[in-house]
Amino acid sequence: MVTILSNYGHTNKKLLKKILVIFLVCCVLAEASLVSSNDLTSLNFIMFGSKTCPHCKALHNFFNTNYQGRFYVFWVEDVAGSNLFYKLAATEINYGLSQDYAIAVPQTLVLREGTLIAVVIGEVENTEFWNQLVLSNTTSKVSVYLGSSKSSIVIPSESLENLLSDLEKNINPQTSA
Repeated sequence: MVTILSNYGHTNKKLLKKILVIFLVCCVLAEASLVSSNDLTSLNFIMFGSKTCPHCKALHNFFNTNYQGRFYVFWVEDVAGSNLFYKLAATEINYGLSQDYAIAVPQTLVLREGTLIAVVIGEVENTEFWNQLVLSNTTSKVSVYLGSSKSSIVIPSESLENLLSDLEKNINPQTSA
Protein backbone atom coordinates (compact mmCIF):
# COMPACT_ATOMS: atom_id res chain seq x y z
CA MET A 1 0.00 0.00 0.00
CA VAL A 2 2.92 2.35 0.73
CA THR A 3 4.20 1.94 -2.82
CA ILE A 4 0.82 2.83 -4.23
CA LEU A 5 0.48 5.85 -1.96
CA SER A 6 3.96 7.16 -2.83
CA ASN A 7 2.85 7.62 -6.44
CA TYR A 8 0.17 10.14 -5.47
CA GLY A 9 0.23 13.64 -4.03
CA HIS A 10 -0.36 14.44 -0.36
CA THR A 11 -4.11 15.11 -0.84
CA ASN A 12 -4.61 11.88 -2.73
CA LYS A 13 -2.76 9.95 -0.02
CA LYS A 14 -5.21 11.22 2.62
CA LEU A 15 -8.16 10.33 0.43
CA LEU A 16 -6.81 6.84 -0.28
CA LYS A 17 -6.15 6.29 3.44
CA LYS A 18 -9.75 7.28 4.24
CA ILE A 19 -11.05 4.95 1.54
CA LEU A 20 -8.87 2.16 2.92
CA VAL A 21 -10.18 2.74 6.46
CA ILE A 22 -13.78 2.73 5.21
CA PHE A 23 -13.10 -0.45 3.26
CA LEU A 24 -11.59 -2.17 6.31
CA VAL A 25 -14.50 -1.10 8.52
CA CYS A 26 -16.93 -2.51 5.95
CA CYS A 27 -15.00 -5.78 5.89
CA VAL A 28 -15.11 -6.04 9.68
CA LEU A 29 -18.86 -5.27 9.73
CA ALA A 30 -19.52 -7.81 6.97
CA GLU A 31 -17.61 -10.46 8.90
CA ALA A 32 -19.53 -9.60 12.08
CA SER A 33 -22.77 -9.90 10.12
CA LEU A 34 -21.82 -13.35 8.86
CA VAL A 35 -20.93 -14.50 12.34
CA SER A 36 -24.08 -13.13 13.96
CA SER A 37 -26.32 -14.77 11.35
CA ASN A 38 -24.61 -18.11 11.92
CA ASP A 39 -27.41 -19.28 14.20
CA LEU A 40 -30.63 -21.20 13.98
CA THR A 41 -33.01 -18.30 14.60
CA SER A 42 -33.06 -17.30 10.93
CA LEU A 43 -34.05 -20.81 9.83
CA ASN A 44 -37.33 -22.73 9.98
CA PHE A 45 -36.20 -25.95 8.35
CA ILE A 46 -33.08 -28.09 8.39
CA MET A 47 -33.33 -31.00 6.00
CA PHE A 48 -31.21 -34.11 5.95
CA GLY A 49 -31.21 -35.79 2.57
CA SER A 50 -29.30 -37.85 0.07
CA LYS A 51 -28.13 -36.41 -3.24
CA THR A 52 -29.36 -39.55 -5.04
CA CYS A 53 -32.81 -39.69 -3.41
CA PRO A 54 -35.64 -38.39 -5.65
CA HIS A 55 -37.77 -37.53 -2.59
CA CYS A 56 -34.91 -35.53 -1.08
CA LYS A 57 -34.35 -33.64 -4.32
CA ALA A 58 -38.07 -32.89 -4.64
CA LEU A 59 -38.28 -31.64 -1.04
CA HIS A 60 -35.13 -29.56 -1.52
CA ASN A 61 -36.72 -27.94 -4.58
CA PHE A 62 -39.97 -27.38 -2.65
CA PHE A 63 -38.14 -25.60 0.18
CA ASN A 64 -36.05 -23.61 -2.30
CA THR A 65 -39.21 -22.42 -4.06
CA ASN A 66 -41.36 -21.73 -0.99
CA TYR A 67 -38.96 -21.01 1.87
CA GLN A 68 -35.84 -19.58 0.28
CA GLY A 69 -33.42 -18.30 2.91
CA ARG A 70 -35.32 -20.10 5.69
CA PHE A 71 -33.94 -23.62 5.20
CA TYR A 72 -30.65 -25.44 5.15
CA VAL A 73 -29.77 -28.85 3.77
CA PHE A 74 -27.27 -31.36 5.07
CA TRP A 75 -26.46 -34.08 2.57
CA VAL A 76 -25.74 -37.41 4.27
CA GLU A 77 -23.00 -38.12 1.72
CA ASP A 78 -20.98 -35.27 3.23
CA VAL A 79 -19.02 -35.82 6.44
CA ALA A 80 -20.81 -33.16 8.50
CA GLY A 81 -24.22 -34.23 7.24
CA SER A 82 -23.51 -37.88 7.94
CA ASN A 83 -22.26 -37.24 11.47
CA LEU A 84 -25.16 -34.97 12.37
CA PHE A 85 -27.74 -37.30 10.84
CA TYR A 86 -26.29 -40.22 12.81
CA LYS A 87 -26.78 -38.26 16.05
CA LEU A 88 -30.39 -37.49 15.11
CA ALA A 89 -31.16 -41.11 14.16
CA ALA A 90 -29.56 -42.46 17.34
CA THR A 91 -31.69 -40.12 19.45
CA GLU A 92 -34.85 -41.08 17.57
CA ILE A 93 -34.13 -44.80 18.07
CA ASN A 94 -33.40 -44.17 21.75
CA TYR A 95 -36.92 -42.74 22.15
CA GLY A 96 -38.68 -45.61 20.40
CA LEU A 97 -38.68 -44.79 16.70
CA SER A 98 -38.14 -47.80 14.46
CA GLN A 99 -34.65 -47.94 12.97
CA ASP A 100 -36.26 -48.16 9.51
CA TYR A 101 -37.75 -44.69 9.99
CA ALA A 102 -34.80 -43.25 11.92
CA ILE A 103 -32.36 -43.87 9.08
CA ALA A 104 -34.80 -42.78 6.36
CA VAL A 105 -34.35 -39.58 4.37
CA PRO A 106 -35.51 -36.95 3.89
CA GLN A 107 -35.85 -35.84 7.48
CA THR A 108 -36.62 -32.24 8.28
CA LEU A 109 -36.17 -30.47 11.58
CA VAL A 110 -38.75 -27.73 12.08
CA LEU A 111 -37.60 -24.69 14.06
CA ARG A 112 -39.25 -21.62 15.47
CA GLU A 113 -36.94 -18.85 16.65
CA GLY A 114 -34.14 -21.38 17.08
CA THR A 115 -36.26 -23.85 19.07
CA LEU A 116 -36.83 -27.32 17.65
CA ILE A 117 -40.55 -28.02 17.32
CA ALA A 118 -40.81 -31.18 15.23
CA VAL A 119 -39.06 -33.74 13.06
CA VAL A 120 -40.76 -34.70 9.81
CA ILE A 121 -39.70 -37.92 8.14
CA GLY A 122 -40.50 -38.10 4.45
CA GLU A 123 -41.40 -35.84 1.56
CA VAL A 124 -44.28 -33.47 2.30
CA GLU A 125 -44.90 -30.78 -0.30
CA ASN A 126 -47.66 -28.81 1.38
CA THR A 127 -47.00 -25.23 2.48
CA GLU A 128 -50.04 -25.24 4.80
CA PHE A 129 -48.60 -28.23 6.69
CA TRP A 130 -45.16 -26.62 7.08
CA ASN A 131 -46.60 -23.20 8.00
CA GLN A 132 -48.79 -24.76 10.71
CA LEU A 133 -45.80 -26.55 12.18
CA VAL A 134 -43.69 -23.40 12.25
CA LEU A 135 -46.51 -21.48 13.95
CA SER A 136 -47.23 -24.19 16.53
CA ASN A 137 -46.41 -23.59 20.18
CA THR A 138 -43.00 -24.58 21.42
CA THR A 139 -42.93 -27.15 24.18
CA SER A 140 -40.33 -29.21 25.98
CA LYS A 141 -41.14 -32.13 23.66
CA VAL A 142 -40.34 -32.53 19.96
CA SER A 143 -43.03 -34.32 17.96
CA VAL A 144 -42.06 -36.80 15.24
CA TYR A 145 -44.15 -36.92 12.07
CA LEU A 146 -44.20 -39.71 9.54
CA GLY A 147 -45.10 -37.75 6.46
CA SER A 148 -47.86 -35.35 7.49
CA SER A 149 -49.15 -37.69 10.24
CA LYS A 150 -48.07 -37.12 13.81
CA SER A 151 -46.63 -40.28 15.34
CA SER A 152 -46.78 -41.27 19.00
CA ILE A 153 -43.03 -40.68 19.33
CA VAL A 154 -41.94 -37.55 21.18
CA ILE A 155 -38.39 -36.59 22.10
CA PRO A 156 -37.57 -34.38 25.08
CA SER A 157 -36.02 -31.12 23.81
CA GLU A 158 -33.04 -31.45 26.12
CA SER A 159 -32.11 -34.72 24.39
CA LEU A 160 -31.55 -32.77 21.17
CA GLU A 161 -29.65 -29.79 22.64
CA ASN A 162 -26.23 -31.17 21.68
CA LEU A 163 -27.45 -31.87 18.14
CA LEU A 164 -28.78 -28.30 17.83
CA SER A 165 -25.49 -26.94 19.09
CA ASP A 166 -23.59 -29.04 16.54
CA LEU A 167 -25.98 -27.95 13.77
CA GLU A 168 -25.41 -24.32 14.65
CA LYS A 169 -21.66 -24.79 14.38
CA ASN A 170 -22.04 -26.28 10.89
CA ILE A 171 -24.58 -23.90 9.41
CA ASN A 172 -24.02 -20.69 7.56
CA PRO A 173 -27.49 -19.59 6.37
CA GLN A 174 -25.90 -17.19 3.89
CA THR A 175 -24.90 -20.15 1.71
CA SER A 176 -28.00 -22.32 2.10
CA ALA A 177 -29.33 -24.32 -0.85
